[in-house]
Amino acid sequence: MQQIVYFPQRGLVNRTGQPKTGKGLQAIAAMTAAGLCLVITRGLLTGNWWFFIMLTWNLFLAFFPLGVVLILRDLRRSGFLSRWLFGSCLAIWLAFLPNAPYIITDLYHIKNVDNPLLWFDTMTIFLFAQTGLLIGLYSILIVHRLVRPLIGAKLTWLVLLTGQLLSGFGIYLGRFGRWNSWDVLTNPLNLFSAIADATHNHLSIKLTLAYGFVLVVLYVAFWWYVDYEADHAN
Repeated sequence: MQQIVYFPQRGLVNRTGQPKTGKGLQAIAAMTAAGLCLVITRGLLTGNWWFFIMLTWNLFLAFFPLGVVLILRDLRRSGFLSRWLFGSCLAIWLAFLPNAPYIITDLYHIKNVDNPLLWFDTMTIFLFAQTGLLIGLYSILIVHRLVRPLIGAKLTWLVLLTGQLLSGFGIYLGRFGRWNSWDVLTNPLNLFSAIADATHNHLSIKLTLAYGFVLVVLYVAFWWYVDYEADHAN
């Protein structure tokens, strides 16, 4: 059995020192393809492409923060990276990160589905939600590996877990406030006003804590499964 070890600057590598193949991206690609097959099938059978548009757009937004950190990782490996660029990319990543777990809330639309399609749409949304969640967890893991050598393990955990709580708040803003990540650039004043108002809203606090708690637990479990044993390999 091939032993896998972890080096902060190179990520997961095998015993020969070669980088481990990107099986995470392959799994995400396979899940994405399966989800697209389902929504395309639904569109062809019913003539209603609303699910295709909604879920495909939300999945694209989930991929965006992963794309940012993959570029950031490649830049870091090439040595072409300034602190300003590193911080800017992480800020963009954090602003769009809530889009990954946000797809879970699309299960809300099940109540509007006709009974003949209920089982199919439930399965489809669940697959998209699981894919979005995995995309988010994978992007957090990459950031974890990038940041840990710079600020240490404990501070990295504090930053990442705080980011998960902020993602919970972002889900609230998206679902109930109908705000989007790009509103940070296109409509910042109204967005910041909405954020200030939300701090006094009991529902926002409850949902932020609830979603944040679940996202924290999911990432810790994901890290434990993916990285812990690699970090402690003999």
